[in-house]
Amino acid sequence: MNLDPRLNAVRRDLADARLRSTVAAPRYAEGQPARVITGRAPVRRGPGAGAPLDTYYHYGEPVLVFDQTRTTAWCQSGEDGYVGYVGARHIALGTAPRPTHFVAGLGVYSYREPDLRAPPLDFLPRHSPIAAVEAGVLTRGTEYARLDTGGFVPAGCLSREPPRSPDLAAAARLYLGCPYLWGGRSFLGIDCSGLVQQAFRDLGVVIPRDSDMQREAIGHAVAVAGRAELRRDDLIFIPGHVMIYAGGGQVVHAYGGDMAVREDDLAELMKSNGWDFARFTVRRL
Repeated sequence: MNLDPRLNAVRRDLADARLRSTVAAPRYAEGQPARVITGRAPVRRGPGAGAPLDTYYHYGEPVLVFDQTRTTAWCQSGEDGYVGYVGARHIALGTAPRPTHFVAGLGVYSYREPDLRAPPLDFLPRHSPIAAVEAGVLTRGTEYARLDTGGFVPAGCLSREPPRSPDLAAAARLYLGCPYLWGGRSFLGIDCSGLVQQAFRDLGVVIPRDSDMQREAIGHAVAVAGRAELRRDDLIFIPGHVMIYAGGGQVVHAYGGDMAVREDDLAELMKSNGWDFARFTVRRL
């Protein structure tokens, strides 16, 4: 059986013990629970620094660790199931504490001291779960929370519940103007499928990471012959790209053409790229 290595911890010498009855491997490993303790941990296809970058794990994300060296860890996300190699310094073994708050805006910087003028430590993306071990720390009238992993974040950037948006298009529009970054999933850089995945997070729904997976997993396929048949929040797929229909003839997408998240007139976009509806796969929620 050919298993997708993006979603199954399988390599020539080792496999996830949960796959023992599915795949033959020289040895199996039980995944050790861990969590990501850096804002954005690059996830690579191999252990070397030059290996292709596929995605990022975010702060607080639970992972299972199947193999670890002094410098790298081979992990699987406990959220979207994506498998890859991260720097060992980016994770901490052990079950994550129960979050007390979530990053409510598009992201927040953490600081060495409870002071926005202090040197920043890291950038924590939207939705990141945090465990505050101290709250109500005041500096010049601004309240800060101290993280269990160290550093302080402004309390006004946090919420007790994960942030939400009214619909998919509204969630995607939050990222307008953000730079395009292959593999990115945050305000500091995001790609087309990362934008869709993060927009769904605002609906409380976890979806697969890559556009080919999303095309098969989200909603149901609908036959669309023209723009008039599209509905707000429809997902429009072409090979290697995905867009969110925002209504009124507009789409929101992370576009590699000018390396940004933008809102475009679909008709003009189709004309400039030579696209037609015969190339589209439309999925409806």
